[in-house]
Amino acid sequence: MSSPRAPGHPMFRMETYRCMNQWLLLALVCMGIITTAGATYAGDQPLADALYDEGHLQYLYTTGNSTYRGGFGSNETYSTSFSLEIPPGAGIRFQRLYLYWAWSNFNQKPFYPVFNLSDSRDPSSSLETTARYVDSKGVVGTYDFYSGSDVYLLPPLQPGDNNFTVTLVQSGPPESSAAIFGMALLVVYEDSTEPRRLIWVKEGCDILFSSFGVSPEMASGEMTFEEVLPTDEIEGAELFLVAPSGGYSRDRDFEINSLRVNRVDEEQTPLLMRTVFSLLFPNYQGKEWFDIFVLDSPTQIGFEKREVKPYLRREDNKVVVRDQGDYLQLTNAILAIQVTGDDA
Repeated sequence: MSSPRAPGHPMFRMETYRCMNQWLLLALVCMGIITTAGATYAGDQPLADALYDEGHLQYLYTTGNSTYRGGFGSNETYSTSFSLEIPPGAGIRFQRLYLYWAWSNFNQKPFYPVFNLSDSRDPSSSLETTARYVDSKGVVGTYDFYSGSDVYLLPPLQPGDNNFTVTLVQSGPPESSAAIFGMALLVVYEDSTEPRRLIWVKEGCDILFSSFGVSPEMASGEMTFEEVLPTDEIEGAELFLVAPSGGYSRDRDFEINSLRVNRVDEEQTPLLMRTVFSLLFPNYQGKEWFDIFVLDSPTQIGFEKREVKPYLRREDNKVVVRDQGDYLQLTNAILAIQVTGDDA
């Protein structure tokens, strides 16, 4: 597969794996690192909660010098270099290394890929995997290959300059291959010079594609950012989304996807109440944006950053990413709300 954007990519239901792959699959399932249920183009793999924290926080997200690579075969290597500066005196509260991959197969059959990653700061040790999120088309046909997002632990980053390279080796059997979008580093740190922020981090892999009988309503990834917002004044609220393949469609030129924040459909509200609410609460219906995700050409990853402060609710803020012909692999969501006042 040269690119997940090539036209006519049909895929089909999981088949029985080769004997050499069965032990790996069984081990991963037993450890809870992967799940196999409910894989389709619908929004059936909601992102998992990875972090909720508050304080004088800031986050950094970077893909380094990652580039997309298709047809990544057995024993081949792939490297990404990172250069990250963390303020002096800052304390690391959370860090993750993400690996985004797609179309993993062995002899043209679906196959869970086998990757071995190492850090140039400790090249003799393999990085530890903490999670693997997997999705697939789940429709009878051909090429129902797996796509996913893997999460790794890195040696702790330090205040100041952090420069290192992560190298990946595709350790699957001969005739196995996958596509690599790239790697990403996420760091949440505490620094007394930063404003007070509430930060949520969600991670996973949910393929959304309104095709093969899947409607846009079905191809919707829903997430709720729980916790009650403080009574302090909210200065700003930044929503950051990551979606490999997001932001480009060969089939449509406009409204290929949308982002909905606390959106209330008008037809579900009586006309009189609609009028009253619109006068008292101008943003009560929430907000919907179309044609989200800016596609990064080197990685073929779509990124979206929005200010959502006017549309927040007191608690349980709901965000929906909807595909309408784009095809996207929703993997990350970060909500950072800046508030006034001292720490609670």
